Parts: sequence; C-alpha cells; structure tokens
Amino acid sequence: MIQHFLKIENLGVFSNYKKPVGMEPFKRFNLIYGLNGSGKTTLSRFFADLNTGQAEGFPNLKYKIKTEDGDFQQGAPYSRKIRVFNAEYVDANIGKLEGTLNPIYVIGEENKALAETVKSDEDQLALLKQQLEEKSSERDKLVKKKGKVFTDVAPKITEASKGAVTRTYNKRNAEKAYGELSSAKQLSIDELAVTSAEMKQTALDRLHEFPAVKMETHKGEQTLFETLKLLRDVILNLGRKSATSAAIERIKTNPELADWVERGRDLHDRKDDQICEYCLQKIPEDREAELAAHFNESDSKLKLEIESAISSVRAARDEIERIKGLSEKNLYPELQEEFSKNSKVLSEEQAQVLSNLKEMDEALKDKLTRRTESYEVTIPALSSSTWDAAVEALNSLIRRHNAETDDYQKRLDSNFSKIETHFLSAIQQDVQDVSDEISVLDGEIKACTDGDAKNSTLGTKDLETRIKDNRARISNSHQAAADLSQKLASFLGRDDLRFEPEGEGYRVMRFGRAAKRLSEGEKTAITFLYFVVGLNDQDFDLEDGIVVIDDPISSLDSSSVYQAFSYLKSAVKDARQVFLLTHNFEFLKLLLGWFTYGNQKDKSYWMLHCTNTSPGARETDLKPLDKVLIENRNEYIYLFGTLAEFVSDGTIAQSYPIPNIARKVLETFLDQHSTGKSFFKKLENLDYDEQVKSSLYKYTNDLSHPTMSGLDPALVGETQTNIKHLLEMIQTVAPVHYKALTGAES
Repeated sequence: MIQHFLKIENLGVFSNYKKPVGMEPFKRFNLIYGLNGSGKTTLSRFFADLNTGQAEGFPNLKYKIKTEDGDFQQGAPYSRKIRVFNAEYVDANIGKLEGTLNPIYVIGEENKALAETVKSDEDQLALLKQQLEEKSSERDKLVKKKGKVFTDVAPKITEASKGAVTRTYNKRNAEKAYGELSSAKQLSIDELAVTSAEMKQTALDRLHEFPAVKMETHKGEQTLFETLKLLRDVILNLGRKSATSAAIERIKTNPELADWVERGRDLHDRKDDQICEYCLQKIPEDREAELAAHFNESDSKLKLEIESAISSVRAARDEIERIKGLSEKNLYPELQEEFSKNSKVLSEEQAQVLSNLKEMDEALKDKLTRRTESYEVTIPALSSSTWDAAVEALNSLIRRHNAETDDYQKRLDSNFSKIETHFLSAIQQDVQDVSDEISVLDGEIKACTDGDAKNSTLGTKDLETRIKDNRARISNSHQAAADLSQKLASFLGRDDLRFEPEGEGYRVMRFGRAAKRLSEGEKTAITFLYFVVGLNDQDFDLEDGIVVIDDPISSLDSSSVYQAFSYLKSAVKDARQVFLLTHNFEFLKLLLGWFTYGNQKDKSYWMLHCTNTSPGARETDLKPLDKVLIENRNEYIYLFGTLAEFVSDGTIAQSYPIPNIARKVLETFLDQHSTGKSFFKKLENLDYDEQVKSSLYKYTNDLSHPTMSGLDPALVGETQTNIKHLLEMIQTVAPVHYKALTGAES
C-alpha cells in the first residue's frame, strides 16, 4: 500500500509538497475532502500517472513515495496497478458512449480454465515475440553484412571502368545487377586490362535540338515571326489613330513636359485637396479644366492601347534575349566548323530581330507623346527564311552528333557490362554464404509467426487469435451486458437505457435504438458503472490493486447519488487500498457515515488546504480532516464557525480561502431566509442595508473563484470588513438562527 507522499515537486499546486512531520500513514481506506481549486483533480491525475511514472504536461515532475514495498520515484511505474475514476476518465469514455465500448473481461468459475490457457498463451506469445525480435535483429545484421559486400565491390567496378559511365554507380546498382546476372564470368588479367583501357575513351553528352520559338499573343500561341508580324500590324494601326482633345500647344510640342504633367495630374487626382506639391499653390479651376480637356477619355484609352503594345514588344524582346547559343566545343571536332558558321548566322538573325523590336518600342514611345496626331509609322517587315534555315542546319548537326554519341555509348556499355560481370562473379560465393544464413533465419522467423506443424506448436498469429477468442469467451458479453443493464436501471430508476452486445464490446441503446444526446447525468452514471464493473476484469487484480475515485456524483440527481454510493461501497470493499476524493459535502457525509462503522484502524481522514504563497502562486497541503466535519457532518455549521472565529493576522495567505467559505455560508443562509431564482436575486430581495448587501455580493462573487491572475492586497482588509458585515446581517435578519449557530459552536 501507499503510505506517504514523501515529496511532490513541479505538479501544479503541488509545486513543493513535503510530508508534514508526524503525519500518520495512509490506511487501507482513505477519505480526502477538498474545496474547488484545492488540488483534488490534480491529485487524482497524479494517482493515474503512477502507472507510468511520468505525467503528461509536467516534464519536470519529481516525487518520492513511501510504500509497503519500499520507496519509489518518478521515471518508473508503480509495481501495483492503479485504477482511477475522475473527470478525465469520464471525458475519455463519453465520446465512446455513442459507439462501441470495449469489452469487460470478467472471470467466472466456469472460465478459470480458459483464463489459465490465456495466461499460458500470453506467456508463450511473449517468449515468441522476444525470440522474433532477436532473430529479426540477427537477420538485420546479416542483411547489412550482405549489403557491405555490394558496398565494397561498387567502387572496384567504378575504378576499373575509369568512371566513364559509372559516376553514380553504388551499392544499389551492384545489387540490382547481381540479381539480373544470368551467368558468372570472370575475365583474365589481360582481358580486364584491355577492357578497362577501352573505357578511357570519352563520350560527349547528347545535345538537345533548338526548339521552335513560340510566344503567347492575343490570338493564342504563335511562332516568333508570326508574333513579330502581329506586333508590326498593331503598331502601324496605332500610328493612324488619334485622340480628340483640346490640345495645349506647349504640352503637345514638348513630350517630356507632357509626361511630367500627366503623371502629376494622376497624383493630384488621388489627393483630397488641389494644392500643387511643387509650388504649394492651389491649382486654378480654369487651368484644371484646360488640362482635363487635354487629357480626356479618348486620349486615356489610346494611351492604354499604346502601353499594352509596349508591354507586348518588351515581353517579346525578353523572350528573344533568353535564347542562348550553344558552343561548338560541345560537338565532335568534325562538326564544329559548320556548327560555328550557322551559329553566327542565327546570332545575326537574333540581333536583327532585337533591332526590329527596338524600332517598335521607339515608335510606340513616340506615339505616346503624339496621341493627337494620325500618321504613318515605318517599320520593316522581317522574313523567317534565314532564321529557319540556320536553326534547321544547327539541328541537323546536333542529330549527327547524337548519333555518334549513341553508337559510342553502346561500345562503352558493352565493355562496362563485362567489367561489372567480372567483379560480381568474384563475390558470388560470399553473397551465397550470407544468403544461406538469412534463409535459415527466415525459416525460424516464419516458425515463430506461423508455427511449426511438425512439432504441433503455434506461432504468434495463431496464439494471438486463440487469446482473442478465449478472452471473448471469458468476457461473456451477453451476460455482462445484461448485468450492466440491470445495474444501470437500478442506478437511474428506469430501464429505457440498456447495454447491448456489439462485436467484442457493447453499445448503449435507448428503446432498442443507439442512444443519442445522452444527458450529463446519464453519461456520468454509465461511465461510473462501466468503471465499477471493470474493476473485476481479468486485467486488474482488485485484491492487489489500488482504486482511486474522485467525485463520482458529478451531474447526478439526488436519488442517483445514493445508488452511486451503494455501488462504490460494494465495488471497492475487496480492494487492497482505496482513496476517495470529494468536494461535495453531501457525498462527504455519506462517506463519513460509512467510515464510522467497522474497524477504524484501516481508515484515515484527510483534507486538502490550498493557500496563496506569493502573487499568482498557490500551494496545497494535506492535513487531517477537521474534527468538526467528522463530528457534526454539517458543512454549514463548520463554515459558519470558521467565519465566526476568523481574526485577520494581516496576511493574504490567511485570508485567501475566506471568500469561498463566505460565499457558501451566504448562499445557504439566503436559501433559508430569502426568495429568488439566483444568488443575486435572493440577496437583493433580503430586507437589509443596501450598501452592505452590495459590498457582500461583490466580495463573495468576485473573490470566491480562485484564478492564477494574481491577488489584490486589498483582500486582507476586505475580508475582515465583509465577514463582520455578514455575521451582523445574519444576526439582525434571523436572530434565532444566529443564536442556534453560535450555540452550536459554544
């Protein structure tokens, strides 16, 4: 059993917990009470994390726990299994409630023989998997050994071939070639020398032919000279166009000035005022009208057409400039002179085309400044004949070059094949020896997975199938589903929800259909019953395990609380150790009533006490449960007494839990002595000083929900003042009630 948490560090509010001096050890049954925010949920998660020895989200977690089996700490799982029911268990299973729940393997007397078979099969399966892992590891080593043979031979083949066609030859190439080797053949020393020498010859790379130049135009994809003709036609047409305008002569005859004024007008059109940025004077209205008449819509449209043509011309120019010549040195010597001659012709044609495009660009720039004029533009038309002839001559030479390379490559390939076969034949015995060893291991691995029919032994596949089948027989899903359904009906007081077998598990049904839109209470009831019944499955030894249950009554109505309590008692009575956590006082009273009976030596009572240690930081201590709660089992009396005895020592730490206590006391008092549907309305309807009520509402509403955003130092003064007001209000409004409460405390 777990006896003490000697220390817990870096776990939320348990950032620096140490076992208090003289603290009694945990017993077999342990009750832990804690208010919201005191660390109860964190503690239940910590219990679950002990199964693995580490907590997700807390990489720096450190702890040391004293148990009857000795001390253990983070990094290693606890030797006994721990089952935990908490909010995370509910969240993890709620999503499955409308799908198939996992089976619960409950062992009855009739299934013990099957359980023993399952245990034996699982032991054998573990042994086979270990052997399988060892043999697979050994096989991997042999595969690497075989691979090294090919790794070592690859550079020998490369060296003998002088790198002529083997610059990327590696282990994979050697393995592939060995697999395709039809017959072994080794060369003599002289034959190898001759063949290797022939590989010294250099083969030139194949070359790509010059592609036909294509360009995208408004008529689709066109050849180079078709594009040039289209651009020439557009420019000639634009020259004949003129824009109508009331032209200003100085601007009309001065292109540089016209461009400057036009750009300036565009900038000023986007301004809110008409102040000239050059002279900082307002532009006269008659001048603005004069400029608008000069640069009118007809002019703007023509300008756009010209600018579009300029973009097309420059795009064509960029495309032509990207055409790069090919050096004649890339070809075989006998082809170089003729290739150089035709390359020069093509370069001259390229220069002529660029010159023609430059003329087009200049003509269009001139037209930009003469948009009000109609005139004839002179641009020469180009013929494609010389260009086409030069390209065809060059491509013919490239085809002759490639033909020589292809034939040369065939000779090199033949010699390389002889060298490759020679060296691969030399390693044949080494490869065969390793392959034989791998083959033996493959047979042993197959026996592990598929079994050995001669010796009547099962492999991992058949064992896994038999274990699965026997576990399914043990689970007895129909009987288990009926048992779960009966318990659920008893729990909820109605039988509309049932567990039905589905596959290897169960599905929750409502009136014969898959249950949808389950209420929070139904979800809690189903998951709690599923947890309780699961404590008896074959994967958990209840008599040797630890059970932790954190507030199983969340979202349950009052009638179901007693059912949950009843199932809880029955479920954990045979557990080796039990921890029960709650923040609900009504449930605490039920647990205290249960703990009162029987042997007190195996029961312990605790409470979590959370205090503020610095701004934005809280820490929790584990202390014995207050005797007032044990003796009275009345939270209201206990909390009232805490307020009545409260005297501030001036520290935030002492005042920190008081707003939460004051909120509970005030809520209980208002339930008995006022009306209204909400806390605010009940306080508003109470006949008492409005200023005091307002102060109490702000204090108990704003400060009773702890956050990590820091604390206001004014909490100390606010606490002393508002507790005094609360006690005075209770005494004034209900003097008999107040007397009874103070009498109970006297």
